[in-house]
Amino acid sequence: MFSLMFCEKLIKSVAMSKQVNFFFRKDIRQMKALGVKPDAAREQLLLYRQGSRCLVLNRPCAVRDGIIAMTAAQKKKCIDLYDNSADKYKIVSFVPASGAASRMFSGWFTAAEKGVFGTRDQEREFFRDLKKMPFFPLIAGDEVGGRILRERKIGELLKFILEGDGLNYGNLPKALIPFHRYPSGKLRTALAEHLAEAGEYIAGIDGVSNLHFTVAAEHKRQIRQSLKNILAQDEFFYGKKYQITLSVQSDATNTIAVDAADKPLRDANGKLVFRPGGHGTLLENLNNLNADFVFIKNIDNIAPRPLSARNVLFRKMLGGMAMKIQQKIFAFLQQLEAGAFNDADFDHMTQYCAEALNIVFPNNFAQQGKNRKIKTVFSLLNRPLRVCGVVRNVGEPGGGPFWVEEKDGTQTPQIVESGHVDKSSPAQLAIWSRAKYFNPVDMVCSLKNHHGETFRLLNYANRKAYLITTKIEKGITFKALEVPGLWNGAMAYWNTIFVRLPAAVFNPVKTVDDLLRPAHRSTSKLPFPDS
Repeated sequence: MFSLMFCEKLIKSVAMSKQVNFFFRKDIRQMKALGVKPDAAREQLLLYRQGSRCLVLNRPCAVRDGIIAMTAAQKKKCIDLYDNSADKYKIVSFVPASGAASRMFSGWFTAAEKGVFGTRDQEREFFRDLKKMPFFPLIAGDEVGGRILRERKIGELLKFILEGDGLNYGNLPKALIPFHRYPSGKLRTALAEHLAEAGEYIAGIDGVSNLHFTVAAEHKRQIRQSLKNILAQDEFFYGKKYQITLSVQSDATNTIAVDAADKPLRDANGKLVFRPGGHGTLLENLNNLNADFVFIKNIDNIAPRPLSARNVLFRKMLGGMAMKIQQKIFAFLQQLEAGAFNDADFDHMTQYCAEALNIVFPNNFAQQGKNRKIKTVFSLLNRPLRVCGVVRNVGEPGGGPFWVEEKDGTQTPQIVESGHVDKSSPAQLAIWSRAKYFNPVDMVCSLKNHHGETFRLLNYANRKAYLITTKIEKGITFKALEVPGLWNGAMAYWNTIFVRLPAAVFNPVKTVDDLLRPAHRSTSKLPFPDS
């Protein structure tokens, strides 16, 4: 006979199973239409019940402890290697560009609803700063916009900037917002600036600059048309060869939302609510690129000329380092496969792993037999590679480079977000607060193995590094699940190199006021085409 305790456990288990596994037939049809697998949705419901998982920080990465500080001579060697080798590879610039400008203008939306900015001083400051915005001539030069501007009607003016009857910036992707105004009067959007910058260093086989933008489905047509206009109307791009592709975040990667009790959230029509699973879902988009090296940078991190032209040298430096390291790794893997090495060669490989690749070997590595050691080293070398720029932390929101403790006793260098830090642990918070460097999402990735085959990138992700966030929309509070971030948990078990870069390479535009920063207004002394 079953014991009473066993029966209680069985009843509880069955109840949990019904809660997690049960979907109506209409739910299955809905998921099928989206491409979402019911098993994936069930797994997500279990993750909500488990809660977010925190990483265990060992220490922040620092120069000579996970971060490389390049000398001028080392920088030149890497740049020269890149310049001399780029034409042997297919190189792609991968730009996540699905971000909506609505978040960039959130403060202006609030003011538009109220019709005022607050105090008279704040109002005067707004009009003063508006004249410095790159898109100000589009307002002043418009019959309606100019009239509202002269009448100084805050509410109407903001609606003209943000809504469809005017500039419509509140409904555009951030890629299509003018970021810079040049002395000639030319305006360049973030999208155009990425093309301009990539044309200076993303030129591999046949001299073609390959760019790939991930965009929201509803903005795909606008982005395509804008690309045509940029290439046709801006003299800077004449004579240059571009291959530009777009992709969208698949609906199949959306995650199910839940209420406060972790039960599936439904809309007014009784349908399950699915939401985009965060930028980590773009791992599949990245994996689908047939490229040897991929530069990754966010759409809003772009500077005007000539600052961007100077930053290109640092991107070439990162690219040259990635090529140098890849060549070394491939040579080791070929030796290991062929058995063409001696004990001294193997010792050199393990030393390179530890000193150049930041690899911490398992605790029992010294006790492993020879064949097991070879398999261990081969496995640690045979994985995707990324060379990531980091800058000094000056308070920008986002993650940074840390040594993370793994369950097997090893440590891995990773980019960690605050959401993965155990806030209840004073020790972990102390480690987090000691970080001196920040990740500006400026990296070069090597996606292929020594046989020219693209890695299955999902195999090198930390699938437990998901995040659960609480959101409020239209008065409804719910939970949303974000899969491991693209440059965070999704790349947790890549070979990772951090390289110190100057702060000048990081010029994000998170809010419209960021366009007032000196870096985004440094458009004088242009080498081309506006000089």
